[in-house]
Amino acid sequence: MKQGLLMNQVLATYVLDNAQDSFCKNHSNLYRNGLRSFEPWALNMFDSSSKIQPGILLGNLFEFGSFKQCIQTRFGEIRGKHCSVKITPNLNLVKKILSFRNITERRFPKIKLIVEKSALFWSICVPASCPTDDILRHFKKIILEMTEGLNLSVSLDEHHCFSEENRLQMGLPQYVSLAILLLFIAMSVVSTVLPTNSFFSAFSITSNYQKIVARRRPNDLDCLHGLRFLSTCYVIVGHRYLMAMFSPVINGLEILDWILNYSSTIIIGGTICVDTFFMLSGLLVSVSFFHHVTKNGTFNVLTFYLYRYFRITPPLAIVVLIYATLVEFLGSGPLWYDTCLAHLEPCKYYWWSTLLYVQSYINPHALCILQTWSLTCDMIFFYFSPVLLYPLWKSRMFGLIVCVFFYILSVTVSFYLAWINEYDGGMPITNQLFETKYFQQHYIAPHTRAPPYILGVLFGYCLFTLKDRKTKMNFFTNLSGWFLATIFMSVSVVGSYSFQMENHDYNQLEASLFLSCSRSAWTFGLIWIIWTCVNGYGGLINDFLSAFVFRVLGRISYGCFLLHLILQIFKNGANKMPIYFSNFAAIYDSCADLVLVVTASFFFTIFYELPLLNIESWFFKIEKKVQSND
Repeated sequence: MKQGLLMNQVLATYVLDNAQDSFCKNHSNLYRNGLRSFEPWALNMFDSSSKIQPGILLGNLFEFGSFKQCIQTRFGEIRGKHCSVKITPNLNLVKKILSFRNITERRFPKIKLIVEKSALFWSICVPASCPTDDILRHFKKIILEMTEGLNLSVSLDEHHCFSEENRLQMGLPQYVSLAILLLFIAMSVVSTVLPTNSFFSAFSITSNYQKIVARRRPNDLDCLHGLRFLSTCYVIVGHRYLMAMFSPVINGLEILDWILNYSSTIIIGGTICVDTFFMLSGLLVSVSFFHHVTKNGTFNVLTFYLYRYFRITPPLAIVVLIYATLVEFLGSGPLWYDTCLAHLEPCKYYWWSTLLYVQSYINPHALCILQTWSLTCDMIFFYFSPVLLYPLWKSRMFGLIVCVFFYILSVTVSFYLAWINEYDGGMPITNQLFETKYFQQHYIAPHTRAPPYILGVLFGYCLFTLKDRKTKMNFFTNLSGWFLATIFMSVSVVGSYSFQMENHDYNQLEASLFLSCSRSAWTFGLIWIIWTCVNGYGGLINDFLSAFVFRVLGRISYGCFLLHLILQIFKNGANKMPIYFSNFAAIYDSCADLVLVVTASFFFTIFYELPLLNIESWFFKIEKKVQSND
């Protein structure tokens, strides 16, 4: 009798009752009878459904069930369908749960963005013939009866149900994309096996490999290779932490404790490393420009723009094509639809804004390839650079006035936007980051991110004018410079820590100054590092940054930049179980990311980036070193 009562409770919970759809009703009855008889297929469906998971009060909110076991279940006409029901608490209940973790009312506003959209997901396996309405009606009734008094809302999106019948099928766009990608590889193999001096030599694997590993004459700016690649690694590690923080984790509420550790600011404040690329870009554009105009005495702005555009856009177009057509077929899972919706749909509809480098203004809410917002900023800065470079070329004093004016203007705009919108200092920590006003209107906005680039242009001009002279520094000057650079760069990173503290009251002036000036402080520190390396005072730091391995890795860093989020985001999107968040796990995964990304980027550079660059140079008949970042 006890067993019968228990079985009735199980059946009442997991088998749909009073389904409106006739097929669903029939299949549910078969499922009920199969469970009573302990038939293997019915036990598989039941076994792959969620049971109450442990650690809910620790933040274990997503119960995945057993995804593949469910959708692979078959019995006659019955197929398994995996659905994730969303159970959303009200804000008062969230506060009550947080009180168990000693989160006070005073701290709650600082973490509200993290927890306000928290929801528990419960996965169930039902016959594939059952429509979403029948599934939701049944489980809403069951869940609300079990949690009476907790004021929960229950919902089910039809896109959160998966079965073999609704699996994506490849079509013409996918086959065309594959054909294009394979064509590049085939042309590379053919041109390597059958060497030629014609247009097709651009695809030679041997020639392109030699360009990657070539040893060239050392120069004063070799330290830039190390800075560029290490900054790329910093970005990859930072993104891995973000993926871990914003994915379903077993210990989600422990992240709130992690934020209060100083070590966490290395990641939270690490967004500053993007400004390294802006400064280096401005520096290299400046040095290349003055080298060109000094040698030739003329400046063709059309060639200046076209070379740059066709240098970086074709490889980007290849990755956009992969995002828009192929990535959605690389995985599956309860999170897969949401992952594709957030990261692939923008590439289907806004690919043109990415390739025209206007997405920071046109569609900041739906970025195609998230990290390319920085590429958009960099390209806009490049388009604007003649306004800074040409006056410097014609009149040093007037050029300096122009550069200082635009630098102050950008800092002022950044301060003004931070002030009127009352942005807190540092990056908001939330899985809704890309929907925040701060991210869309301040963080990725070129007009607020220009100061490091302008400083790079001025520094490049300084290096060019002093290229034949080494600046002498005594020990005290050198030590003082390193001390100040360390302070500037450290404060730029860890300065965001205070804004997360519970006892820190919001100060509008403090937050606005930090957001508008911290990036310049970081840039001044970088400028000092490069300055000492160029003038022979870098010592072991210069030897390390100028190592040949960084020269090689720097040549594939563009591929690392473009490809790394494909691996990170879609690994998380294909997860079938929650992860455990910790520093060790994140660093461990970051090391795997770096190995995989470097390997993938090497082949991407061999088969796509360098052939496209060679074709561009073949068409334009200009020296590749004019605007090269190598």
